[in-house]
Amino acid sequence: MIHLYGVVHELEELPAIGGLDDAPLESRTIDGLEVVVSRVESEVPNVPEEAVLRHAEVVEELLARCAAVLPAQLGRAFADEAELAEAVSEKAADLERGLSRVRGCVEFGLRVLSGEPSNSAQRAESGRDYMQLKLAEAAQRGRVADEFDEPLSRMSRASARFGGASADLLAAAYLVPEGNVAAFRDQVARLELAHPEFGVVCTGPWPPYTFAAQGEGSG
Repeated sequence: MIHLYGVVHELEELPAIGGLDDAPLESRTIDGLEVVVSRVESEVPNVPEEAVLRHAEVVEELLARCAAVLPAQLGRAFADEAELAEAVSEKAADLERGLSRVRGCVEFGLRVLSGEPSNSAQRAESGRDYMQLKLAEAAQRGRVADEFDEPLSRMSRASARFGGASADLLAAAYLVPEGNVAAFRDQVARLELAHPEFGVVCTGPWPPYTFAAQGEGSG
């Protein structure tokens, strides 16, 4: 069976590391698209942690060696070359657009944590008061989320906001051009300094997992 790591553009060379089970990495060209794969014994329904880490390591090594990479999701193996070719060919146009979208970019993740539990129930004297307080809190959370998100989105080619945990004021991912990485980090630091009352967790740079799918994120 064949495991897919991603679709790449202008790959300089294959990484020296092995893929899953230390199998050698191989490249294929399908409908003008270059893909990186390795052979695996079988498709495993419950992917072990070691495989997750190795898949991620290969994708990161690919990112360092090419102009663009669309990471594949871990968990599916193709029965043979024909099945792989059919799957890639069916989505060739979307994959081409995806490569153009992520070219020269990396992904950053951001979480802004409220840090303070809501005390609406203690402050409310009636059900109406409670609902008004909850609405006011939601509006405030939205304003804070926008204050973080808007300047970071302006530095990004695309962004995506998620529901996150209940304590999250904002959970988002940003597709940042490599030329904007330093400015992006500086902006996160300024926002964190301006809001010491919130917990800010910024991770990256990563391969663009969030933005690999067609239509993911907003520009």
